[in-house]
Amino acid sequence: MKELRYLECVIKESQRLFPSVPFFARRTTEDCYLGGYVVPKYTTVGVSTIGLHRNPDVWPAPLEFNPDRFLPENSQGRHPYAFLPFSAGPRNCIGQRFAILEEKTILAYILHHFNISAMQSFDEVKTCAELVTRPKEGIFVSLSRR
Repeated sequence: MKELRYLECVIKESQRLFPSVPFFARRTTEDCYLGGYVVPKYTTVGVSTIGLHRNPDVWPAPLEFNPDRFLPENSQGRHPYAFLPFSAGPRNCIGQRFAILEEKTILAYILHHFNISAMQSFDEVKTCAELVTRPKEGIFVSLSRR
């Protein structure tokens, strides 16, 4: 699984465009400054993961699917909190490594045995942001045996 580095880039790019958790909140523990504004201690601040992951100041052509963004040479210098598919800091997801490993295992098996063709475009995929992001009407693909 460690050798499937590019597959991991594909997974991360998919998570960038469609983060599992679309929004989370944190409470400040001290006064801080965001965008020139004072955020007082004990204020609840909402983080829009999808907005962060599609910020054109951080991600050029943010709606373009480009797994190369996550190659080591292209990730250098990027702020460590520019990509938060599992949150970050002391309250991040403890199962994130397991989740990536599970995704890589399933995708490697499917890609080994099938060719996959998309039956809809990026713009046709409608999402529903609830506790987690999910497809509103499904994601339609065609599978054919290799």
